[in-house]
Amino acid sequence: MQKYSKYLAIALGLGFFLIALVAFLNGQPESRDKQLYSQLKPYIPYKIEKKMSGLYILDTQTGKKIEPSNLEVYNVLDNLEKDWGAKHLRIEGDKLIVIDDLNRTVTTIKIPSRKAAEWAHKFYGI
Repeated sequence: MQKYSKYLAIALGLGFFLIALVAFLNGQPESRDKQLYSQLKPYIPYKIEKKMSGLYILDTQTGKKIEPSNLEVYNVLDNLEKDWGAKHLRIEGDKLIVIDDLNRTVTTIKIPSRKAAEWAHKFYGI
């Protein structure tokens, strides 16, 4: 019995470490093309705000606060941005066109590279 007790503490420590690692990796947002996303960010109506107990997502168009758990906040933000992008973004050639709710062009952003275009297509589904 004593033979197993020294391995029990190691096994429990390793188990908790693996659980924490999986939770950490699941909470990470998807990777983005930094150059294109930084140009697009001012037009995305969702912002992360801090509060005493963690983070919440603010819809700047409606003022509505979305309060997911701290573990899910970046995944929820990704999903909101993907839904917004599917409705408000179009790719035409090497340009990314941002449109409003009335289907009018807000701005046109030049896509800097083929990799950025592939990211936009994959991330936003456009």
